[in-house]
Amino acid sequence: MARHLRLIAAALAACLLCCAAWPQDAELTSQQIIQRIDNAVYQRSKSITGYTVEEHYSIFRSGQTEPAAQETVKTVYTRAAGKDYTPTARSGSALLRSTVLDKVLASEKELNLPANREGSWITSANYEMGPQPGRVQINGRSCILVTLKPKRKSQHLFGGKLWVDASDFTVVRLEGTPSQSPSWVAGQTSVTRDYAAVDGFSMATRAEARSHSFLFGDTLLTIEYVGYHIDRAAN
Repeated sequence: MARHLRLIAAALAACLLCCAAWPQDAELTSQQIIQRIDNAVYQRSKSITGYTVEEHYSIFRSGQTEPAAQETVKTVYTRAAGKDYTPTARSGSALLRSTVLDKVLASEKELNLPANREGSWITSANYEMGPQPGRVQINGRSCILVTLKPKRKSQHLFGGKLWVDASDFTVVRLEGTPSQSPSWVAGQTSVTRDYAAVDGFSMATRAEARSHSFLFGDTLLTIEYVGYHIDRAAN
C-alpha cells in the first residue's frame, strides 16, 4: 500500500512539473493569437463611447534638450463624431507649431472620423501579423512580440513591431515606420507609442516620432497623454 501511494505521489509531482514548464497559452496557434488581438481591439471600440484627455506636444530640433515649440490641447473624443481639439497653452516657434503640430492634429482629426477610423486599427484587416514564440517583458508586463506588415500604404499604418499583453492581448507598445511618409515631414519617420491600462482599457500614454527634413533637420516630436476620463457604453 505504501509503495502504491509513493508511486501516485511521484506521478503527481511529475505532472505538476510538466505543467509548470509548459507555457500558459502554448496551445494557441499564431492565428488564434491574431484573432485575440482583433477581438481586443473590437471590444475596446465597442465599449468606449468617448473620452477626454490632455495631450502635451513638444518638438525638439537637432538633439537639443529644450523644446523649440510646445502645445497643450484638451482632446475630446466621441465615437459618433471623432476627435475635437482645444488648445490650452502654446509656446516656442510659431512656424514649427503651424507646419508640424497643426498638421499632426488635423491628420488625427481626419483619421478619427467614423468613416476612417477602422482603417488605422491594429488588426488583421490592416496588417499581416507574425506572432513570435516566447514572452518578453515590456513596461513590467509579460508580452507577445508580433511583427507588423501593413497591407497598404498609409501614414497611419506602421511596418515594425507590436507588443501585446500575453494575458488579454491588448496593445502595450508599437514601434515602426509609417508605410507612407506623414504630411508634415519629408523623409523617413520612426514612431514609438506606449500604452497602459486605464480604467480597464489600453490607452496611449506616450508617443515619439523621430524624423529628418530639409527644412528642420533632425526633429523629435513627443506626445504625453495625461488625465483620461473614459465614458463606457451601457451594458
